[in-house]
Amino acid sequence: MLTREQVRQQIQRHLDGTLTLEDLAAWAEEAFRSEAFEADGADDIQEVLAVIRDAVDPHRFRWEEPDFGELLELLRES
Repeated sequence: MLTREQVRQQIQRHLDGTLTLEDLAAWAEEAFRSEAFEADGADDIQEVLAVIRDAVDPHRFRWEEPDFGELLELLRES
């Protein structure tokens, strides 16, 4: 089960420079398709994963850095 904390950790890895945006987006795509989400935050987790995976669109050569501060805040809400 994917938790808000796990998503926050992946975002933090990107912000720390240990995970590229492309790799973060690939992780988000895989997690979105295959993971069950913690019940309390499922909607927020799905929203954040969708924003992250859509940040990289190789078909349109688009790489847009999401507002990670906003995403982290969304994951902190109850």
